[in-house]
Amino acid sequence: MLGMLDNYLMWPAIMAILGVTAGIMMWKMAPYLRFAYPTAKVQAIGNPFIVEKELNQLMESKSIESFKNSLNSLKDFNVEGKTAAEIQQSLDEHFVRSMKMIQNDGPKKLREFYHTYLRLIDSMAVKTALKLKVLNKEIENIPTIFSETETLVKIIQSAPQEELPTVLKEKGFGNDVVKAVEEKNLLELDIAIDRKYLKEMRGIRVPREAKAVIDEFLSRLIDVKNMKNLFRAKHLDYDKEECKKLFILEGREIPEWKFDEMASAANINDAVSSLEGTFYYSFIKNEFDKDIQSIENALDKALLKVSEDLAIKNFPLFGPLLRFIISKEYEIRNLKVIVKGIEEKVGVERMKPLLVLEE
Repeated sequence: MLGMLDNYLMWPAIMAILGVTAGIMMWKMAPYLRFAYPTAKVQAIGNPFIVEKELNQLMESKSIESFKNSLNSLKDFNVEGKTAAEIQQSLDEHFVRSMKMIQNDGPKKLREFYHTYLRLIDSMAVKTALKLKVLNKEIENIPTIFSETETLVKIIQSAPQEELPTVLKEKGFGNDVVKAVEEKNLLELDIAIDRKYLKEMRGIRVPREAKAVIDEFLSRLIDVKNMKNLFRAKHLDYDKEECKKLFILEGREIPEWKFDEMASAANINDAVSSLEGTFYYSFIKNEFDKDIQSIENALDKALLKVSEDLAIKNFPLFGPLLRFIISKEYEIRNLKVIVKGIEEKVGVERMKPLLVLEE
């Protein structure tokens, strides 16, 4: 009788332990469940247009219509337009749709990341509008992603030149942006705008299972932007003090002291040599004696490799989604290059050096 009583008393304890164990297992499994569907979806879609074989077929297209039909034969694409410019715009819209698809399918806590990343891309419209304004050129038909960006472009367009600094301050832009506008320094304007939007990206809150991946990606992105700006300045024969002003933020492997060291280098060759030992060196060591486009493409390939490595490191969580986004961005760029090349009949060999391909 006593034994039966003991068993009777033990069952609630056993059930409680099982309940706690199941709860812990579900808590640990929850992130994987949230990422399972969007990860499977993007892997099914893939990113064929960062692969040379797939791009070669498109480059052989005899006309824009043939290019468009080949592209639209894939279930993921539905581009429209009769001219290169129209198709390029349609490709940009396709990228935004892809981003919003992942934003809607994935964890809600990552939606702010997708939004701010699109804002970073949309900042190109702000840069373009400000540069045209500074140069006293007409601002018209600048495509934007967000309505607030479109509104900002219109405000820049309508503001008298002398009132532009005040307008920018009212819209939340820092002194570095205002100073670059006042001095009509276009390269420093690029840096100041990038700094604003990259700081915004670094400030967002993301779920713990994605934080390390996003932090590493953003720091690598900042490195690449810093290097592109510096090499562009070296190509334009900026002196070392002017080059030092082009530092955006500290990234993964390019702290400010390293950037200053590169800025003080006598030429692009020496600046590249100072990167020996970094992740980026193997990508650009054979490109410095070519044109600036080759160096920038090599850095873009490095960023593609970063996204590939992060996809493996963070599988099956946010890593594969990040890789899809970055690869999609370069896919769109490659496709825009090709359709423009077809329209201008420049030939495959002229197009190839402009493409960013997965290693």
